[in-house]
Amino acid sequence: MGLKDYYTWTYPNIPEHVAQELDQLGRSLVVVGIIGRSRCGLANKMRAFRMEPPGDHKPADGQCQCYYKPGTSALLLHFETTFDDAILGQQIDGTMEQEGAAFDFDDFYERMKCRFLRMMLLALHVCHIVVYVETGQTFDLSLVTILQLMKFAREQHLMQFLPSLLKETPAGALLGEKCRLCTPRILFLFENFPQDDATTKECVSACEFQTEDSIYEFLRHNQIITNSSSSSLLALPNNKQFVFYNAHEQLHADRLLQSIELLNLDMRKVDVKEEDDDLEVLELAPFEGFVKSYGESFEKTNYEEQQYKEEHTAWHFLQRHIQDALLGCFDEGSFKQVPQKGQLQLLSAHEWHDCMGELHKLLLPGAATQDHSRNEDYRLFLQTFDESLNYEKKFWTHLCEIGLKLGIAAYKKAAPAIYGSSMHQQLLADAIIAFEEEGRGPPAAAAIAKMSEICLRHWQDGRQQCEQLSLRSQPCTQPRDMPHDKHSSGVIHVSSCNCGRTQGRREDPFSLQQANYEFYEHMAKMCNLCGKVKQFKLPIFEPSNNDYRAAAFEVAFPLLHAERKNAELEPEEEDEELPSGDEEEQQHITESNGCSQPLSPTFGSDLNMSIAGFGVSLNESEPCFEQEADSTSEAESSSSATSSVESNNELVLQLKEPAKKQEEPSEESSSAPSLTSTTEYLPGLVHTLSKVGLLPLFPSWSLACVGPSSIYSHNTGLQEHFQSGFLSGANFLLPWDVQLRLVHAPKHYHNSHQPHMSKKQQRYRKHGDRMVLKIFVGFEYECSRGHRFMMCRPDRVLRGGADIERDTCSKMVHTNMPLYYPCPCRSQKNYLAQLMRIHVVTPKAPVNIIVDPKVCMGKDKYTFTLGSLVPPRLSQSAYWILRLPYVYQGDDALIAPPEKLEPDEMMAGGYLLAGMFGIAETDPTLDLNDQGSASGLGTFTRI
Repeated sequence: MGLKDYYTWTYPNIPEHVAQELDQLGRSLVVVGIIGRSRCGLANKMRAFRMEPPGDHKPADGQCQCYYKPGTSALLLHFETTFDDAILGQQIDGTMEQEGAAFDFDDFYERMKCRFLRMMLLALHVCHIVVYVETGQTFDLSLVTILQLMKFAREQHLMQFLPSLLKETPAGALLGEKCRLCTPRILFLFENFPQDDATTKECVSACEFQTEDSIYEFLRHNQIITNSSSSSLLALPNNKQFVFYNAHEQLHADRLLQSIELLNLDMRKVDVKEEDDDLEVLELAPFEGFVKSYGESFEKTNYEEQQYKEEHTAWHFLQRHIQDALLGCFDEGSFKQVPQKGQLQLLSAHEWHDCMGELHKLLLPGAATQDHSRNEDYRLFLQTFDESLNYEKKFWTHLCEIGLKLGIAAYKKAAPAIYGSSMHQQLLADAIIAFEEEGRGPPAAAAIAKMSEICLRHWQDGRQQCEQLSLRSQPCTQPRDMPHDKHSSGVIHVSSCNCGRTQGRREDPFSLQQANYEFYEHMAKMCNLCGKVKQFKLPIFEPSNNDYRAAAFEVAFPLLHAERKNAELEPEEEDEELPSGDEEEQQHITESNGCSQPLSPTFGSDLNMSIAGFGVSLNESEPCFEQEADSTSEAESSSSATSSVESNNELVLQLKEPAKKQEEPSEESSSAPSLTSTTEYLPGLVHTLSKVGLLPLFPSWSLACVGPSSIYSHNTGLQEHFQSGFLSGANFLLPWDVQLRLVHAPKHYHNSHQPHMSKKQQRYRKHGDRMVLKIFVGFEYECSRGHRFMMCRPDRVLRGGADIERDTCSKMVHTNMPLYYPCPCRSQKNYLAQLMRIHVVTPKAPVNIIVDPKVCMGKDKYTFTLGSLVPPRLSQSAYWILRLPYVYQGDDALIAPPEKLEPDEMMAGGYLLAGMFGIAETDPTLDLNDQGSASGLGTFTRI
């Protein structure tokens, strides 16, 4: 033993001399088990008994360290379990190395709890007394749950195989039918006393008695202890202390801190009370504090308190219960109520080792032999012990089963006959909320996954919606499993016909043809005006055989991107020839309009009109037209320069002899091969980078003359009988005054062709060469509810005649107009209105208004056009309406409208490019639908 007064060894490696001393005790050996919690690195719970393991001791789960004091009859077993912090840390490190990120805390906690239960069951079967060590200051209620599980495990598992397995061994006769030495008495040792309480005898005793009453009530209420010792798991003494608080010494203290504290106390000595007579003596001291005696404390020593502190130790507390076992009154009055005499079997050291060996093999995992595994009940115990004790998992599973039923019932009750994925997700979210009313714990995630699978099968069992998205991103509501010829989302929009006179309900379109062509063809049959108006025939695909198909485009359109880059570089090369001042102005106009190409492109041959100057209303576009003037002939340039000096507020038009209409095509023109494809059509709309020769299957635009110019009155605006659905005050067109000065051809040219001029033209020129063109223009927007309104600015809705100023329209036509704008109608939902129509009332003058609209939109910046080789000419003194596409589609992708527009990003959804109007001299030889032919390749000046 050395300086120690006890022996210690690790079971079962008992030293021979210790075994001989234990054998001398005969059948008077009392076995005490020390189990519970510890926080020290050696997992030592024996410090209260002033015992420690050897210095080279390494704690391990399931290990038993034995202690014996010579001269006593008690063998102390220290059980190292997963409730010790050192053991728990080892288990966490090992589990983390194996599982890594898949570490499951709940599963780990259950395994640690089951390991502790096995050690606790072993202690209850091989010990007479069990001391449960608690590091806290109050009783841990989780111990009650553990004791309940131990009682369940003993009654439902251990007693099914222990009697039969121990009957064949010497331990069976020693332990009897109950398979244990006795109903063990349990004691509670608290290593720490509440810091706020005084450590006097009265306070410590009161705390111990109060804790005893609480523990007794808990154990009695949960039937851990009963009136019958045979049915009780544990025993409590009658009228004897079974709770001990360590109040007078600090266990597991930091020795460095203790040394510092002792040094501090030694330096602060207690001063004696100084009398008046001692002052003279103190004055003789060489320095203050010299030869000052310690003296006695001012507090009188309490002999009873000192004696209580000496006797109030864990060893004395344990010895009283050991003496009860040796005297044979161990179970007498065990339950504080009815005195009973139960089974108490005192064994010799050799007999106890035999019993300990058998129970250790049976109860601890991995120690059983093949002979033991032959027992069916024992094999079932090994397989299901951990699972059967996982009451928390059973509890959570039960709650999740209830929640699963509630969630599925809530889903099925609210599910309609046919619904889509969004409704399925909403119903599933509601079902999860219903599940969470009862479902809790770790199995909740798996239960929700199971519920989601069940709900998904219920949805897919004939209730699934088609969900083919429309061009407005609305899903089809038809059943998916049932065949349907036509998709339908159930969403109805209100739209006007081509001429704008009749409004009708349109189903949400699912194809480009349905959106841009079929609806307007259907409305034309219902409208009294659409069938009578004069339509401009847009070029469309005409197949030569039945084997035609849509044109295919390469991924990412490398060829188109290359053409786009070339198209962007050409204006830059032209700009290099301009003077520096013109360059800056041209760059300013390009940036302000938000487009890369100039707003005044030319078509056909050289222009036969030149620009000398504009009024105040056209100042924004002046630089662009100066660039156009540079492309004219030298004669035209000189005349433009002259006219610009004479007037700076005019549009100069040089008249030429009208071309004669050819009766028969020439051989060259008839033999020229056609560039239009008759086998492949354009799947989307025509844009500036469309492949040459590809045309669409159907027209997505519409241009129609709805009547003479007299049907519009600027005083009353557009009447309901003519254009229905307009908001109040937003039904006016904007007047646009364009000054024009006619410049005659050279004299010899004019005289030689004068007889061919019409009388009307001759009378007109007699009145002078200067004229003012009065044009009315309106940019109409329409929302899905059928509300229509005109705009007076790109960011303002027309609000009656007060918004119409002299230069309002000129600013409008020379500014990019947003394709989408928030509808001013009052609604909870913010509807977006779309630019759908452009109204033009042409003047009574011998000129034609040219329309060449270009819509720029999409991530790839498509610029959509009418697709006509030559822009259409609008007849004189007429009311024309250009209807824009309802849906825009590029080569292979739909360009969806924005969900919401920010006030500072109105152009984000797309815009109509400025400068869509032009002017040209009237050519009576041309018909409206002959302008795309070779004879109709006229030229014009863009206004």
